[in-house]
Amino acid sequence: MEVYNKRLFKILFLFLQTNKKLTGDSIALSVGVSSRTVRNDVKELNKILIQHSAEIIAEAGQGYYLKVKEEDKFGQFISTVQANNNKTEKQTIIPSDPEDRIRYIVTKLLLNSLISEGKIESFDIEEELYISTSTLNKDMRVVEKQLHKYGLKVSNTKRYGLRVVGEEAKIRYAISEYIFNNKSEIKDKGKDFYQHVFSEEATKRVEKILMQAIEEYKLQLSDLSFKNLLVHSLIMLKRFKNKKMVRYAKEDIELFSSTEEFNCAKCIIKEMNYQFQIKLGEEVYYLTQHLIASQRFLIDDPEEEYEYKEELQEILQEIKAGTNIDLSDDKQLINGLAMHLSAALQRLRFDMNIRNEFLDSIKNSYPLAFELAVVASNVLEKKHQLRSQENEIGFLAMHFGAALERKGLNRQIERKKVVIVCVAGVATAMLLKEKIQHNFGHRIQVVRTCSLQDVSQELIDSVDMVFTTIDLPQFHSKKIRKIKLFLQDTDLEQLGIYINEQSGTSQRVDYHRIFRKELFFKNMEFKTKQEILDYMTSIVKEKGFISEGVRQSIYKREEMATTELGSLVAIPHALLNDMEEAVVSVMILKKPIFWDEEKVQVILLLNIPQSKSDVWEIVFKNLYQYLINDSGVTKLIRNESYEQFIQELIAQDQNEYRNGKWRI
Repeated sequence: MEVYNKRLFKILFLFLQTNKKLTGDSIALSVGVSSRTVRNDVKELNKILIQHSAEIIAEAGQGYYLKVKEEDKFGQFISTVQANNNKTEKQTIIPSDPEDRIRYIVTKLLLNSLISEGKIESFDIEEELYISTSTLNKDMRVVEKQLHKYGLKVSNTKRYGLRVVGEEAKIRYAISEYIFNNKSEIKDKGKDFYQHVFSEEATKRVEKILMQAIEEYKLQLSDLSFKNLLVHSLIMLKRFKNKKMVRYAKEDIELFSSTEEFNCAKCIIKEMNYQFQIKLGEEVYYLTQHLIASQRFLIDDPEEEYEYKEELQEILQEIKAGTNIDLSDDKQLINGLAMHLSAALQRLRFDMNIRNEFLDSIKNSYPLAFELAVVASNVLEKKHQLRSQENEIGFLAMHFGAALERKGLNRQIERKKVVIVCVAGVATAMLLKEKIQHNFGHRIQVVRTCSLQDVSQELIDSVDMVFTTIDLPQFHSKKIRKIKLFLQDTDLEQLGIYINEQSGTSQRVDYHRIFRKELFFKNMEFKTKQEILDYMTSIVKEKGFISEGVRQSIYKREEMATTELGSLVAIPHALLNDMEEAVVSVMILKKPIFWDEEKVQVILLLNIPQSKSDVWEIVFKNLYQYLINDSGVTKLIRNESYEQFIQELIAQDQNEYRNGKWRI
């Protein structure tokens, strides 16, 4: 397959994910280039698409839209592109965007640390990525920042070339987190990628060794923890063969040696030594550490004494005091948190990273639960002097999210189960499914796509709705709704109305009252996050909307986990807020600044008391939908006025309801 510029396909997939026309400015913002570059990219992309019965059409004053002439042919092309994007031996799509290049370079360096494929020279990367020396130097500064998060550095010498240096345990954690546990496009390689690094035979042998020992010593690990243990065991074997070992202090060795997990680790090491003909020696402590950090502990009665009871009581008291939400009688929550803390605090003590593939979904779909988890993490930080990691906060949020569901406080509408009947090919059926899920995934759950032959009365009875691209004359049910194979704007609107009929209405928000005109700042010039926070918090404090305590809480919240949303947006807010009034301050910068991990140009300082959690959920989700999913940030940056901004929010709010997307 021909080598393609990765940015072209990022643009293509923007069209596949929306039913609207896209302006050049909104595309430019999404992929991080100028509008002029977008015009050139569209021309290049059309050279490819025309060969596959599709084309991106430009309408003067309206924007671009994707026109597909032969759906099956185009669907097959998309499937081929996705399949080739997952190949590892011969990359067919070159990372061209700075962000993708950074991921590629970091992955390459870490992977070379693992499998030692040879010396990496700067000019090798330049030739691979078709970039200049100055561009690579600029990228390497960002690479250094990425690796600094793991406590690592990049060394560049004549003898060894470019390589990652640092403590062995941290190198292993970085390899696990960045390569094997990261879900970005470049690194999500699937089974083939694992086999490229670890042979299938070796993986199965290690998996069997671990399973037998864990069962013998009756340790309790979740599926995710077991997978994490397997990956770290395989990394350990690879690094040990390269004479790279983890060293522990005497007091840590004494602590590990007194545990039941140590006996299990000894059993594992003994079997690995035999099967792989090596002597792993002190790696037994490395495995012990991971076993301790992966264990689950159940408690039978929250009234009895158990580990971390004092911390849990303080967490629940803090939440009740700050939000008026009482979770102290939720036995399931207490059990889950106690079980989680036993492992989590071990991970934090040894600065161990853990994968949380649900983090983004949790932050965006359950913002209140995430904020309760931040409160809990703050208690733990003060109690144990341990810095919480965002992944760990995300796991705590899952427990609080479930607790809020049980109390009926998450306001999530139960999703309807849907089957899609499609007579076209598999690729086209998958495109149709993705289109529907992208637009209505928060209201419906597509449980299956099938052909006409697979439709039965039993299948229809098992779901709430059946969307079909062909008539089903042999079946008579109100659940069946015929749809077009390729859904246009009007089709999606009608489908949204139909879905909306299955549920009721919800409360609205007074946007003028929450988004005050006197707190709307445009064309501002600041260089750092600190300057912005100082300015915005001082204004809202002067106007009496926050106290000094709330202001300090905003700074504390920034330290605990990033408030970036992506797409140039950040939403700083307080950890705890005991004020009465709910207001949001908006700032649009002339030029973006580096926030924590990304560039930010639109800042929304949320001042919403936790006692008004219902307002928090509505405002956060509607802002996310408007700014991120509907590219409203582009309009804000392009000199949108205060009144235009408010009208856009109100219009989007009404569309959410009309199109069946009202989620609160």
